Amino acid sequence: MNPYRSALLALGIAVVVTGCSERALETVRKVTYPPDFNHVSQKKLQGTMDQFAWYTQLLQKNLDNPQITPEQRLQTVQILKKMDELAAELGSQSLRSNHRQVSENIDAFRRDIAAAREGVLQNPPDYNKARVVPAYCLRCHSLGRERG
Repeated sequence: MNPYRSALLALGIAVVVTGCSERALETVRKVTYPPDFNHVSQKKLQGTMDQFAWYTQLLQKNLDNPQITPEQRLQTVQILKKMDELAAELGSQSLRSNHRQVSENIDAFRRDIAAAREGVLQNPPDYNKARVVPAYCLRCHSLGRERG
């Protein structure tokens, strides 16, 4: 292969590789997807799910104690708030996305998290809904197994 062709081929490969970066793809998506579509990358979805799992474990550990201290109550509220913020980053039911199960269930998940937080903030606090937060995850994850 002559040197000109080799250089041209290398340049072409570099352009394709650079053009396929996540940032470049994000720019293309803004132009090609409708405004009511929320593209969530697999990396972002997995990272968010990992954070949900981590916060769920913290929540369970916090609520395992039969006598919850005021500090644990505050931590529980903060955990639920963070989980709601993470869920909000995934979009809402009114926004279609490339992850249908998330789109179809995210609003109900957020309502459940809000109800759990409201229960914890009551006087006296009601921790029942906060204790079942892990079950809310099954709305999507059990569906995932069924739809395969």
